[in-house]
Amino acid sequence: MPGHHRVRFVNVPATPSSTYSGATLPSSPGLATPPSLMASPLPAKGYVASPSYLAMPPLSGSQVNVHPVLACTLGYGAPLTWDLTQPVESAQVRTGDVLPVTEQLVIEPATTPKVASITIICERLPWAITVNPTDNAPWAAPYVTVGDVLYTLYRTLRLPVTPIELGLQADPAFQQRVQDAYIARYHRITHPGDREVEKAKMIKRVDFLCEAQMFKGLSLVPEGIPSKGLPPGVVWKLHVARP
Repeated sequence: MPGHHRVRFVNVPATPSSTYSGATLPSSPGLATPPSLMASPLPAKGYVASPSYLAMPPLSGSQVNVHPVLACTLGYGAPLTWDLTQPVESAQVRTGDVLPVTEQLVIEPATTPKVASITIICERLPWAITVNPTDNAPWAAPYVTVGDVLYTLYRTLRLPVTPIELGLQADPAFQQRVQDAYIARYHRITHPGDREVEKAKMIKRVDFLCEAQMFKGLSLVPEGIPSKGLPPGVVWKLHVARP
């Protein structure tokens, strides 16, 4: 029975989700204008609504909420504190007490009402992230759970960036910031052998966050992305910030 023990996210068979191209987000003050979302090298997995868990007609912004632990509150962020360059096991939940991510938390629905798929976009990333239920995971359910969101974010941000993908970023200054983030990330590894292994893996998608590597929560994109068949209630914006 799930309880309050720390959950482990290793050895879970899953394929990180594909992305959509052509959607953009407005820039926040002080942030460089992000590139348009581009196609993923992974096989496409189109959004499929579940009649069991996604209400018809599509949900409006007033009808759907993200789990409180994942929700971004203006000026505060989210109760979940997580350096996205680190494994999910390092995340902490601050709701009075400081707790790890537990077995009970990861099985809870990521949204109310429950949905079969969500898409996460971020102004710092040229990829969108589709979160589907994770087969054979301890938190597996026929709808998206908190565990699905955390695990898919972790796995997808660790995909390698191809030279073509990096070259599509037209701003040389941004390319250098990504390179600097990659160098800083592997230099934080204390064991020399592990550091060299990570260095050899080159730039990963998480490095596109540059200095803004802290998870600050998700907020609804009220209109969805109609051009990609994503209705209101299933598209969420990932907020990040400097440590």
